Amino acid sequence: MQRYPRRQRYAMSIKTHFEDRSRFCCTGDSYKTADVTLFGIPYDGAASLYAGARHGPAAIRQASWGLEPYSPTLQRSLLQQETCDLRDLPVYGTQQEIFHNARQVARQAAADATPFLAFGGDHSVTYPLVAGAHAAAGALTLLVFDAHLDLRDEYLGNAFSHACVVRRCLEITPHVYHFGGRSGVEAEWKNDQVRRHHELLPETVVDELQSSDAPLYVSIDIDVLDPAFAPGVGTPEPGGCSSQELLQAVHRLHPIRDRLIGCDITEVTPVQDPAGITASAAALIARELLLLMAP
Repeated sequence: MQRYPRRQRYAMSIKTHFEDRSRFCCTGDSYKTADVTLFGIPYDGAASLYAGARHGPAAIRQASWGLEPYSPTLQRSLLQQETCDLRDLPVYGTQQEIFHNARQVARQAAADATPFLAFGGDHSVTYPLVAGAHAAAGALTLLVFDAHLDLRDEYLGNAFSHACVVRRCLEITPHVYHFGGRSGVEAEWKNDQVRRHHELLPETVVDELQSSDAPLYVSIDIDVLDPAFAPGVGTPEPGGCSSQELLQAVHRLHPIRDRLIGCDITEVTPVQDPAGITASAAALIARELLLLMAP
């Protein structure tokens, strides 16, 4: 019989758990029992200024380990619910192929009545997610938080650029609200198809949404924040809101939380975010969304 030194035998008998920072904090891998699920789409092929949002999902997950699982505002904890982190979708092939995969995942989650949160990637990934959710759940209302109007029909020859995402989503649903916009060409500002509000989700809009029973999808381009609060984005735009103001807007979703079928957080660009400020803000918003969406 092989014998080991006493110290080695003691060390081998210890049972412990290690942090898995490839997942969002307090999440597991069981989709079948999940109250809510999340996944990443590390794609930034449609970015137009700074690249690097492909590393956003990893940065948000890493930052989540600096958070407490408990939200004092919502009085809920990630430890009290089943949250599945499916990790990242593969992003090989063309933009069309990548979007097809994203659409299929969103459609399956919506068909299973499992609310989902997706991490981008640049903001273009919102389009296939909305398309997938719509295919399964039917007519939905889209709430967009973004510094940019994103209503161009094409940008740099690409109709599916992150500068066109709201325009493409309008082809799926006419029910679109936009909050925090402060940048766009003249034609975008004259587009009256979108219900545009400078204030982030005012109570009057919440009242409007409560009068409907349509499913809700929330898209947060993190550059809706002022660069002082989110320097690590693909296209920074001064004059935005604070992280506290965005957090308060997310909390105003509470009366309509049971209709949330999908959300995304996009444009976190770690190469522009050396102190991790943007990833930390995104992780905090992600925690609140995960808590809001779970039953």
